Amino acid sequence: MATAPAIVGTNSPFRLESSVDVGPLRRALKAAGYTQPALVATVDATSSGGRLDAELVLRRTQSPTPYHTLVRLFLLRREVPLESARVALAPASLEDLFEIGLLEPADGGVRSVATLVCLEDLVVAHDSEAAGQPLRSDHVLGVGAASMTLANLTVRRPIEAALDLGTGSGIQALLASPHARRVIATDTNPRALNFAAFNARLNEISNVELRQGSLYEPVEAERFDLIAANPPFVVSPAPRYAYRDSGMRGDAISEQVIRGAPGVLREGGFCTVLFNWHHSGDDDWGRRPLDWVRGSGCDAWILRYETTDPACYAATWLRQTEGRDPAAYSRALDEWLAYYEELGIEQLSYGAVILRRRSEGPNWIRAETFESPRRAGSCGGQIERIFAAQDLLQELGDDRKLLEQTLVLVPHHQMEMVLHAENGGWAVKSARITHTTGLEFAGNVDRMVSTLLAGCDGRRPLRELVVELGRQAGMDYERLAPVAAGIVRKMMQSGFLTPANGAAAAFLPQFGITWPFLPGGDGQAR
Repeated sequence: MATAPAIVGTNSPFRLESSVDVGPLRRALKAAGYTQPALVATVDATSSGGRLDAELVLRRTQSPTPYHTLVRLFLLRREVPLESARVALAPASLEDLFEIGLLEPADGGVRSVATLVCLEDLVVAHDSEAAGQPLRSDHVLGVGAASMTLANLTVRRPIEAALDLGTGSGIQALLASPHARRVIATDTNPRALNFAAFNARLNEISNVELRQGSLYEPVEAERFDLIAANPPFVVSPAPRYAYRDSGMRGDAISEQVIRGAPGVLREGGFCTVLFNWHHSGDDDWGRRPLDWVRGSGCDAWILRYETTDPACYAATWLRQTEGRDPAAYSRALDEWLAYYEELGIEQLSYGAVILRRRSEGPNWIRAETFESPRRAGSCGGQIERIFAAQDLLQELGDDRKLLEQTLVLVPHHQMEMVLHAENGGWAVKSARITHTTGLEFAGNVDRMVSTLLAGCDGRRPLRELVVELGRQAGMDYERLAPVAAGIVRKMMQSGFLTPANGAAAAFLPQFGITWPFLPGGDGQAR
């Protein structure tokens, strides 16, 4: 793994110039059962309202087992006796962990300078909140809801080069490393790069290169097959925290990241950006993001998850940093609201944009809202199907060509029916089709639609299905065909139907993550 000198600075906890091998630490964690399922079980048994109850965890980890010692040391960041740490961390050497900077002496015992959490097979170090202490301005976030949203909205396929823009603790770079030959991770925060470098070493990942710099400056001469960007997108009046505040006016950071992506994206490459933006009303929520992607040389899919008013938006972010001090919270809230009033901001939205570089033919753009979106594991395969469907629909153009296609219903769906008693039997009152993985597209269907979908088994063209459906319903083909074509379009755009000749590729196993709550994440419930 290549690192830059800036990664080791005065505020960087890990002494990466040390030749210490951290492999024994990873083996010690695994041997003690310090894994994602175990940590989730420990947290779930003690959490209240989605937050870790440290006092309960302390009481549940009183017996001196290696796992309990490691939970206290790395999850709660409490002091543990020296000998208990030595036993729990074997075969790792305490002296080596002191040398590299992970551990430090504490009143006759030992303390960790970082929180360690597990994500599937990865171990990730990050900063944690010290009780009663304000966050550092260069605080390094852990793996939370926003990180996992980005991970699951990222298309996973074997590629040459990936870019993790705004890497933080390095999680997106680590996740890209198995399917990218090389990964470049950038950040403006030297402390974040220090954590990312340590995490790459801890997980024995050698194809990640770290660079310090803003936006695309560190990589302006290079091109990538994949970009994952989680910039400091919060619309805030001052750059107080590196992970949250860009120091740019309004939502300029979001605009610059999105507008800059096509310039470093290879043909056919995908880019996913998490972002926030402001607008004047609900009717025009998509106007400005649409302007940012129009004429970019990319197909674009804009997703809106939530829209809120300035007061609620400011409170969401300030509760995480100033919430413990009522006076500071009140002052900050006034400052943020005055800033929004100055800019004429009436509403703010949370969302993501997915871009794909495509130079042939006119690019398409779509924007839609997902109310309280469910994202169950990886959306990557679903995203590829939807992009391919949008391409095909644009290429086909009219209903006649569409009805000559042979389609198949994807396996990752379910039909939910509500029945009611009628004439001594059960009758369908309503039916709804939903995805079981990925983004939750859902729609009500009637008997005709469900019959049409059931016939999409990859054996017959749509035209034949519509002819048969018309015969059963007593409807003329010419009357039924445009209705059926409209239904098929919506089902393809929602990822339920895909061309039969592309089904094998569409249903290959996808890399995906579900993320139960663990403390010390990014605090971004998006």
